[in-house]
Amino acid sequence: MSRTDVCLILEGSYPYVVGGVSTWTHHLISNLPDISFSIVYIGVSKHTVQRMEYRLPENVKQFNEIYLLDPVIIKGTRRRFRRSAWRELEAFINDLEHGDISRFDAIAELLTGGDDPAITPYDILYSRQFFDIISRLYRKHFPNLSFLDYFWTCRFLLLPLFQLLYAPLPEASIYHATCTGYAGMLGALGKKRYGASLALTEHGIYTRERMIEISQSPHIYNEVEIGFVPRRRLGLLQSLWMNKFRLLSKIAYDEADSIITLYGGNQRTQIKDGADPAKCSIIPNGIDVKRYAALGDQPSDDRETKHVALVGRISPIKDVKTYIRAARLVIDRFEDVIFYVLGTPDEDVEYYEECRALAELMELGDRLRFMGNVDMSEYYPRLDVLVLTSVSEAQPFVLIEAMAVGIPCVATNVGGCFELLYGGDSPGDRELGAAGVVTNVNSPEETADRVIELLTNDAMAERMTEAGRARALGYYQRQSVIDRYRALYGYAVGRENAAKTDPKESLDLKTALREV
Repeated sequence: MSRTDVCLILEGSYPYVVGGVSTWTHHLISNLPDISFSIVYIGVSKHTVQRMEYRLPENVKQFNEIYLLDPVIIKGTRRRFRRSAWRELEAFINDLEHGDISRFDAIAELLTGGDDPAITPYDILYSRQFFDIISRLYRKHFPNLSFLDYFWTCRFLLLPLFQLLYAPLPEASIYHATCTGYAGMLGALGKKRYGASLALTEHGIYTRERMIEISQSPHIYNEVEIGFVPRRRLGLLQSLWMNKFRLLSKIAYDEADSIITLYGGNQRTQIKDGADPAKCSIIPNGIDVKRYAALGDQPSDDRETKHVALVGRISPIKDVKTYIRAARLVIDRFEDVIFYVLGTPDEDVEYYEECRALAELMELGDRLRFMGNVDMSEYYPRLDVLVLTSVSEAQPFVLIEAMAVGIPCVATNVGGCFELLYGGDSPGDRELGAAGVVTNVNSPEETADRVIELLTNDAMAERMTEAGRARALGYYQRQSVIDRYRALYGYAVGRENAAKTDPKESLDLKTALREV
């Protein structure tokens, strides 16, 4: 395939999963029709993929898929430098135990060089050499743990990395990863392989999200260390997984030419985690504000009954159960109100059934309605309050949309919700006032109190309506976002062209982004 301008690298999102990152991706590509894109989708296994939720725009010229747990079996032949490659691999793994990634460049070049690489995923799965390396590392670092647990942990820690090393990667002027982790590592490989640029846009902080998953995962054994007094520890095996993702983030931060996130809180976390402040920029999410503002000007058919909605996929991360419990508390104190859950139940059918059962147990009947995927232009005009009870978010589009429509919001204090509702670091933003209120996570009582306050205090609701509309119009216009990414991509292509004609010529990315 021919070289594209941009290679977008996505992990577990577009085009198979509906959500904030996928919405952002689709809008970005669709609004830059003159820029050619290739896409690399990184997933767990082909067996977990259902169907594409988005139709790829015409300017997507290539679409590749990499599945981390569906290994490409490359047996190869007897290879030169095989012994030295195993020694280098053992040194690399040993360094990783101490947080040292300095051998990354060497291992990437050694293991993937040429058509007959020195070590393949097949070797990681089946070779005696890999077994011997793990055995030596086990005796050196973790002699009191179960060897079987350690061996299988290492196997599954390393196999996805080898999948990426051997994966076909489209050639592009700039690689743009939508998170650190596997996507960031693949972007770093693309940069090295083709002499390109690397941009990183973190919607949520990857290591923080993985920490939540790892700490709650029933599949990672939280081991008992053997000793005179057996005791449970917060797992060394869990720590191995977490260290891996920290190191992948470090690789992405070190190699990226630009590090972008959606709001100030995330940027402060990135810098704390090792990102170079000189590389960091903020480009928030954006929407077609005028379109949503027009919905708020439409008269509602039913002003006697109040309408409250949670908008989002039905999954544990959205904590729909807290919303249901809050609905019960509101209905007990406020008669004329209907609650909606507007979002797909397909992501976690078991959780959806649990939510339905909880609503039935609380005897909510027709006062709480699961509507599935809907046309939001039909629902936004009738809503009086929008609620978000998530345990984790980045910068949710739904809050920006609600603000543009003029709907006061109640949201948990996660991700960028506080900055959206109260204002961020931009000059004049906070002076606009609050567009809603934030609550603690997993607090149906607090959520219910804030909903009732907005339903009964018309003056407060009106102030929040005005503040939300002004904030969306002033800071979250989609065109501004598109223009800044156009500048980013143009900088990368321009730098590449400049290097061909005059290797000493340089372009200033920070200046390019500021001037938009």
